[in-house]
Amino acid sequence: MTSTRFRLRPAFRAFARPAAPALPGSAGAAVVVSALLAAGCGGGGQGSGAPTTPSAPTARSRQLTGLDLFVPRTRLRVGQETGPVVAYGRYDDGTTGTVAAEWASSAPEVAAVSEDGATLTGVGPGGAELTASFETVSESVTLEVSEPIPRSTEDRPDDLSGPQVHAVYALPSDGEDRNLDRYGDIATSFEAIQNYLQEQLGYRLRLDTFGGELDVTFLRLSFTHQEGDGAGGSLVHRLLDEADAALGHDPDRMYAIYYGGRVTGLCGSAPWPGRGGAVYIHPDSCSRSRPGMSPDEASTYEAVMVHELFHAFGAVPDCALHADGAHVDDDPTDVMYTGVDRGTRDSAVIDAGRDDYFGHGRADCLDLADTARIPWWEPAPGGAASRPGFRASIRIPPEDRPLRCGLAQH
Repeated sequence: MTSTRFRLRPAFRAFARPAAPALPGSAGAAVVVSALLAAGCGGGGQGSGAPTTPSAPTARSRQLTGLDLFVPRTRLRVGQETGPVVAYGRYDDGTTGTVAAEWASSAPEVAAVSEDGATLTGVGPGGAELTASFETVSESVTLEVSEPIPRSTEDRPDDLSGPQVHAVYALPSDGEDRNLDRYGDIATSFEAIQNYLQEQLGYRLRLDTFGGELDVTFLRLSFTHQEGDGAGGSLVHRLLDEADAALGHDPDRMYAIYYGGRVTGLCGSAPWPGRGGAVYIHPDSCSRSRPGMSPDEASTYEAVMVHELFHAFGAVPDCALHADGAHVDDDPTDVMYTGVDRGTRDSAVIDAGRDDYFGHGRADCLDLADTARIPWWEPAPGGAASRPGFRASIRIPPEDRPLRCGLAQH
């Protein structure tokens, strides 16, 4: 939207009254006419009884002082497309608004952008400055483009031994490949999850890595998109079975599956407890967003993955104070709450009262803080302290609430 100039209309408008006919040859005629015109235009001295028309206020156009840019991601892979990029104008009256900026890349051979900002595409490895210009103001942001991650269809050699969470990008036999493994979306999604967990709990998942990077297995499934949709919440069992068949069963492996097919009305599902959880990332299932938009701000799919992994770990146990069918019913902002009255806040907390499934310290009820019983994560170095000035968060758009969980009891 372009900037708007406001113009105030005068509250009053003066009209000249018709003058009385002058008497021919009369010297007083000119005086009478002059007096009538003066009265009609608001003239006349104090006490004359003539109305006074106030001056119309002078309209003042607000001035653009700067631009703020929204870029969905500043790290791209070759071939990856994102957008739109948006410019917000800042004005001297304190208001802001979107503006129809013109966009340009300093290195189109690295990153290409459409002039209206609708699409941003990684073209070749390197760096580029993305610039938005509107009126006399310009603002830039730095982009980094790298080669796609090599795709793997197996569990590559682990950097660490012991229980680990292994990521899988699974597609139905006829599903569209959005390259979430090759473009780093799943890796960034887990980076956001780890930051969020560390700030909330001081814990981090023990993730399966290869060469220091998240090990993501690509899995083309044996069933179609439609067959998967018809399975509902029980689909997770079939996903886990096919992952085991492809990778070999390992009791130390907990699966985190990003399934690229639609499951109508559901965001994810997991056995309770079980071998892993799945999120359903088809645009028609849960959210129009994409996983892994930012390492510093988790969104819907990250919240769902935490939710489903917690189910696989055994949360929420029946012995919890506020248990409600493997969920909680006390706090609508809790990541394990699924009621329709999820609340107006877009954030998500983990066991806010520390009295249901994490950190309650009761020996007679499962506590996810007990890593002897839940070995797929561990206390993070430094505990819950985040780096200075950094706050990890989950932002769940209103249209994605409540989180819809298809719990499949084990």
